Amino acid sequence: MAQDRALQLVLDLRKKEEDKAQELFARALSEIARYERQLEQLRQFAAQYARQLENQGRAGVSAQALLAYQDFINKLDAIEARQQQELEQLRQVCEQRRQQYLEKQKQRKIIETLIKKHELERARAELKAEQKLLDEFVTARAARKERP
Repeated sequence: MAQDRALQLVLDLRKKEEDKAQELFARALSEIARYERQLEQLRQFAAQYARQLENQGRAGVSAQALLAYQDFINKLDAIEARQQQELEQLRQVCEQRRQQYLEKQKQRKIIETLIKKHELERARAELKAEQKLLDEFVTARAARKERP
């Protein structure tokens, strides 16, 4: 019985660890989705700004204004590259957290299997003890019937 309580405590700990790992994994997925949305918005803004530059160029724009537009587009490109790099790092972190979550889940299932095994062994032992008592009862009863 003490072993069962100890296993139950370990199982509770494993469940908490699994829940925490799942939460971290979910946060990482959420963070990736947020970064992807930001990156898409940045790309849309850059495309819109490039169209605006093209329209300004057709209308006739000064060289200074053209350089300012181009400088801003270069800055947007640099920001996009940096965000893409950060997104890749987030994906790596997310994969690590996924692996950690799966490992915690595996550890919990091992403990659950061990608990079930102990329960099954205990049930078998109880059944065997009950069968032994029944056999002794039948033997004693048969012995009493044989006596005159």
